[in-house]
Amino acid sequence: MSKIKIMLSSPMKDKTDKEISDERNEMANLLFDYYDDNCEIMSTVIENHNEKSALECFSESILFMSMADVLAMGYGWENARGCNLEHDIALAYDVPVVYLDKIKKEMEL
Repeated sequence: MSKIKIMLSSPMKDKTDKEISDERNEMANLLFDYYDDNCEIMSTVIENHNEKSALECFSESILFMSMADVLAMGYGWENARGCNLEHDIALAYDVPVVYLDKIKKEMEL
């Protein structure tokens, strides 16, 4: 059985590459626990994102999404334009979506 390929969607604006990496590592650990390590977190961090236009970053993220089995929405995605668009595109193209805040609550029960 092949592992589920998961793309992480999380706000990046005004964050350093290290801050983004730290947040994504936390998200990945939660997903590994949730899926009993039967998942692969796609490497989708856009290097030097602060040097690129928002549209350029967004176009790269959609390309990544085309290779994903699941889109995982990180904390604060509701307040980020790109994350909202990724979410809407995933729903429109039948890419399953999971929400990290709901997974975290479910695992705490």
